[in-house]
Amino acid sequence: MATNLDIDLRCPICLEVYQDPVLLRCGHNFCRGCMQRHVDSAEETPMCPCCRDGFEEDSLYPNWQLSNIIAGLRDLGTGPSMEPGNLHCAKHKKELELFCKDDKQPICYICALAHNHRNHNCVPIDDAYMECKGVLNHSITMLQKEVTDRMAMHVSQGEKISRLLDNVESLREDIAGQFEAMRNFLNEKQRTIIQRIDDEESRVLRQLEENMLQISRDCDTMEEVIHDIGEIVDLGDKYQLLREYSSLKQRSESIYDPVLNKPIFNMDELHGPLQYGAWKQMKNIIRLVPAALRFDPRTANPKLRVSNLGQRLQYCEVQPQRPDTPERFTNHLSVFASTALSSGRYYWEVNVSEGADWILGVAAGSVNKKVCAVTSPDNGYWTIGHRSGGQYWAYDNERVVINPDLNVEMIGVYLDYEKGQLSFYDAEDMSHIHTFNHHFTDKLYPYFSVSPNVECANPSLELSHCDHGSGLPLSGGSDRAPEVPW
Repeated sequence: MATNLDIDLRCPICLEVYQDPVLLRCGHNFCRGCMQRHVDSAEETPMCPCCRDGFEEDSLYPNWQLSNIIAGLRDLGTGPSMEPGNLHCAKHKKELELFCKDDKQPICYICALAHNHRNHNCVPIDDAYMECKGVLNHSITMLQKEVTDRMAMHVSQGEKISRLLDNVESLREDIAGQFEAMRNFLNEKQRTIIQRIDDEESRVLRQLEENMLQISRDCDTMEEVIHDIGEIVDLGDKYQLLREYSSLKQRSESIYDPVLNKPIFNMDELHGPLQYGAWKQMKNIIRLVPAALRFDPRTANPKLRVSNLGQRLQYCEVQPQRPDTPERFTNHLSVFASTALSSGRYYWEVNVSEGADWILGVAAGSVNKKVCAVTSPDNGYWTIGHRSGGQYWAYDNERVVINPDLNVEMIGVYLDYEKGQLSFYDAEDMSHIHTFNHHFTDKLYPYFSVSPNVECANPSLELSHCDHGSGLPLSGGSDRAPEVPW
């Protein structure tokens, strides 16, 4: 009850015992001086600091009854201390000279010896004030740094949106340009592709804008905490600071790093042989000739036979003895193509035996052909493969299964060396299978591997060439990189 009386007899503005109390129509009391300063600082109709109810300046009524009660309690010595800032223990009427760190509250010496605080870590009130003030000042510094970091993140998200919009617009123009030559036949296809881009753009933009909104909310929350802590610290009232310390510290520590969306505008499948895919459907309108590759017999494993002018590769258990040269694969059933790739854009197609085990892709020219290594990027290989039972897989950072419903007879491989993109397609309809992204620096060679299994004892691979055209790689001059958006 003493605690409630101590609260009831204090002005909500200055938190001291009422001095010349005045009463508003809403029923709240304040010191006359505090309320006069509040009215003078109001730019519009002043409002009650407690309930925000508006009032006129001439509606401040002296509360004589409350003044008499305070005077009577002062005479009895049972009310709160009349000296501002000189609080006393409600239970023992002693000055609060200690601060209990365990319970985080000011106490008197008798409280420190009592059962509730015995063996607690109690320090002088002034020492506690300086320590807690320092902690809260540190919280302000840390939160200000967090605000700065959030603002930088906010700017970064804006830059990502700008880059996204630029990339999307560039992609739209590129696709529109390639379809110009086939406009009459491909209008419906183009609308479908643009809609997919718009949907992806909307999805990514929506998540990036959600990130910006979350960051803004975090900043508002932290600014509010900073403001509240700053008010308490600037007030200079050590007792008020210590009373609010636990709550303010908890609020300052309850702000965690934002969990932002990490959208990816995946355009890999849109950067492939688009016109060649259209040619598969409209061969009389556009013709895109795959690169004229040949298997290099000098690199072929002794159990692999190269025939048909370097276009066919077949596993043969019995083969004539071949010299073990540095160029030859001896542990992998593998072979390189004879063409080295170090710049430009290339596309080639490979027919695969039904049920055979095979691996296709590119490999660095520096790979060790004498050891049996995993065909992964860490070892200089970028490949996809097939194993008996219908499983298709790709080696990126680790081996992953891709599209369990896939069933292909011809694989299309597209390489953009400068862009660092290697994409695989089902060459029958140019549907996208898998894409690697890597900064290539070594000279690359098309890589092929084939091996037998219970379903296919003599598997083979065959490079597919068209009967017309030069068969040159898609590079140099004004040639544009083909793209596939399916």
